[in-house]
Amino acid sequence: MTRPSPFRRLPRDRPALGLAAGGAFFLLASVLRWGLGGMSEGFGPMTFLPAILLAGLFGGIRIGLLVAAICTVVAWVMFFPPYGTFVLATPNVITMAIFVLTATLELYVIRTLNLAINDLSEAREHANTLFRELQHRVANNLQFVAALLRLRRKTLKADSPGALALEAAQTRLDMMSGVHRRLHDPTAVDQAVEHYLDALCRDLIAASDTPNIQLTVRAQAIVLSLDALMSVSLIVAELVTNSLKHAFRGRSDGAIQIDFTVERGDYALTVADDGPGLPDDFAQTRSGSLGQGILQSLASQLHGEICFERGPGTTARLVFRP
Repeated sequence: MTRPSPFRRLPRDRPALGLAAGGAFFLLASVLRWGLGGMSEGFGPMTFLPAILLAGLFGGIRIGLLVAAICTVVAWVMFFPPYGTFVLATPNVITMAIFVLTATLELYVIRTLNLAINDLSEAREHANTLFRELQHRVANNLQFVAALLRLRRKTLKADSPGALALEAAQTRLDMMSGVHRRLHDPTAVDQAVEHYLDALCRDLIAASDTPNIQLTVRAQAIVLSLDALMSVSLIVAELVTNSLKHAFRGRSDGAIQIDFTVERGDYALTVADDGPGLPDDFAQTRSGSLGQGILQSLASQLHGEICFERGPGTTARLVFRP
């Protein structure tokens, strides 16, 4: 494998910005040198180090070396007597050597850091690509199973119980595939939270046996990181799914309301339904429930707490720090 050149341009390099920053501090150092006059002799070249630092940091190694070379020549010729020549007395030679060594180490450290940051960015992007591919394959597999059910349904009589059951299962899988894609879409972080949660919950309702549920989502202009949005989405999906399974049993309609607000610096998420409320043995069965364990685990990832309130209906409330 060919080893990449250490002088290659990195994606984060901005040559124009590096030249502008280096040039500005080069001029500032020159003005400072002439303003101080003889007082700056002996340390005058060191005032160029910020120009080299910024040029290498923003513009990359090539721009940094270019600015360093210009600064070295100008300092050699203009900062030491006799001015306008390349003649240096012994003490000045030592000063220039220290300046060149410092500039070299400065650029080396900057280049090493930039390469490390670039490698981390590439590794992160690779991991994100693999994650998106994995989620894409899972969604595709759900659609594949739905297609198999659709083919199997065609072999049965249209109005037979088996055909109707397969049709319901196929529709459920199609909907769950869409929900899965929405939950794992990295661009979701750029959407308004209210619109994102509304679309997510409507997909869940459409995939349920009670598609006539009335949904209300009210959310303030809250900005969440992708990780936090993922945890909040999974919590909302679990709570809404529980309501669809238990709150509307034997009913063809109902209502679910979701509120997401900021209260005294904390985020407060409330999911409420108009069902019969929590069962009497909820406190005893809660600890052994898989769904409750998932909810508590997701809440702990947000460093928050989730609690449930009794009727009318059932209200789940999550409070966590941003």
